[in-house]
Amino acid sequence: MLPVMELPKPEVDGSTVSMTTMSRRPVTRPFRGPSMVLAIQDSRNRISARVKQSGGVRRMDEFDVSNDTTQFEVEAELDDHGRLTQECAERISALVDEHGFAVMLGLLTEEECDAGLRLVREVLDDPNREKATFASQTDIRYGRRDFCPLPTTGPLLDYFALLADRAAPVLVLHCGLTRSVLEMSTLTSYLGSSHQYLHRDPSGVLCMFAALDNVSDEQGGTVFVPGTHRYNGSGRRHGGRSETLMQIFQFQSNRKVYPYNRQMLKRMLGTGEVSEQEYKDRTFSKADDSHQPNLRRLPSNPFVGRSHYTLKKLYRRMRQRQLAQETFELVQAAPPKGSVLIYRSDMLHAGPDNRSEKPRYFLNINIARDSIHPKLWRAGYSAHTSLLDNPMSLGDLIARSSQNRLTSSGARLEIEVG
Repeated sequence: MLPVMELPKPEVDGSTVSMTTMSRRPVTRPFRGPSMVLAIQDSRNRISARVKQSGGVRRMDEFDVSNDTTQFEVEAELDDHGRLTQECAERISALVDEHGFAVMLGLLTEEECDAGLRLVREVLDDPNREKATFASQTDIRYGRRDFCPLPTTGPLLDYFALLADRAAPVLVLHCGLTRSVLEMSTLTSYLGSSHQYLHRDPSGVLCMFAALDNVSDEQGGTVFVPGTHRYNGSGRRHGGRSETLMQIFQFQSNRKVYPYNRQMLKRMLGTGEVSEQEYKDRTFSKADDSHQPNLRRLPSNPFVGRSHYTLKKLYRRMRQRQLAQETFELVQAAPPKGSVLIYRSDMLHAGPDNRSEKPRYFLNINIARDSIHPKLWRAGYSAHTSLLDNPMSLGDLIARSSQNRLTSSGARLEIEVG
């Protein structure tokens, strides 16, 4: 078995963190009171004007999203054992430390992606497959998303072992070999899926999304807010107001999500792509689904409602919204086939809507960076019952891949000798 050395986890003091800011449109009408009605009406007025200018077509630029991920990308360089080189792993790790995420280009080959996609489709074709509990259950019920944990069976487990082994040098820098594998799943979205709110997952986790096919901007990759991960020293940035500014930016972005989704659904209702019942359930239902933007649940939603902001606090913080807009930006990562997104769970991110007729396929694995209580783990991650019954660590996955490689080499040797 090839040895895998545990590398020391780098210390991060937050002193080198920087962010790329985007030019923003001037606010056309300032917020002049403590009422949220004025702020929401202001947003609607500006959105309606831009929709009219674009001929009624609604686009992702409603959210001021940048699709340029060049500064967050690293081309995968592999050693003789098929793993990331140490130098390449350190460049990726530096991006994750500084910005909260990185894009590993070309980590998987074309053939490996095709093999992974076949495995995923086999699971999606199973009517008895398990469904995720952390995503919008309304989207899942209407077939707009198919987020499901994957069973730890032979071929699927071997595939995840290959992925973990390929990225082992960077995973070990952040997680260590003894940390638990929390979830292995597929994240598939279809035409008409909802745009999620910006949110954080339970902290202390490193996540990887493998693109098994090319992901376009219309299919919706993953939207990140670089630099919003919690790390040593983050609380001292921006004059000690980093957390406040992050919350303001989150609120300002999330208040646009419901009208955006409703306009999309209204358009699809007119073309017959959604039913009247689906339109009502996804816009006005009172069903408990915090991940589904919905008008009747808006005041109590943890990502945008009063549970986060009293009116007094909101008024005080809204005055700082321009600084928040200048400090943070939205970046959508729509990676090409074979690339892998790696990010910290405690950074602000969201899954965009799919505006294409082509499904978007991601293969997902989440690994603990820190010790995580099972209740917190299950609040944000959906492990398959087979993984719950037979827990495993990152080291277990890498060891399985190493063993598979040795077995394969032995088989080839027997053929050559024979």
